[in-house]
Amino acid sequence: MPPKRRNSLNPLFMQFKNFALSFLVVFSTLFTSGSLLAQDTKPKREVGLQFSSFDFDGGSGFSAFFKKQKKENVYRRIRLFSGGLSFKSSEEINLFNFSAGIAIGREKRKSLDTKLEFYQGPEFAANLAIGNVGDDDLSLTIAPAFGWVLGLQHSFNERWAVNVETIPRASIAFDSFSNADGEIAFNAGFSNAVSIGLIRKF
Repeated sequence: MPPKRRNSLNPLFMQFKNFALSFLVVFSTLFTSGSLLAQDTKPKREVGLQFSSFDFDGGSGFSAFFKKQKKENVYRRIRLFSGGLSFKSSEEINLFNFSAGIAIGREKRKSLDTKLEFYQGPEFAANLAIGNVGDDDLSLTIAPAFGWVLGLQHSFNERWAVNVETIPRASIAFDSFSNADGEIAFNAGFSNAVSIGLIRKF
């Protein structure tokens, strides 16, 4: 009796089944890897500029910042800021004042909806100011400060966002004058400026 045709097709069917199973495993692995890679390439760093005002008469300033994600919803932030720049010249006297500083902090974020985040955290800062109050009288001010960052960030997409931020903070200033034989003046103060920022994620 001749062998059944169905039995002769069994090896071919098994080969096809094994090939299909292998293809499915490889495809699933590649798809999963691609998904994980796509998640890993989400922006984890941010740079931006913040402005508390758009004039530079000495009463306002701007800052540039860099943020890097350390873990989920937690970012390390470094901020370089200018407290103001002013210059006045006349026949009798030349006056100038410039201040700048650096701040390092940590912020924790919480999503309020798909595009809006609230963030808050501590920030340590140091400010340096140089100016003159007369032709031969220079002043140097060093002001360490501690503040607490409070902000809202709205993302337009995965690359661009804006924020509104305030940093209630306390500072201690040490003032030295060139014509005072090393005299140092001490004062303390509080500030609570509001700034608007533009952010690029990468």
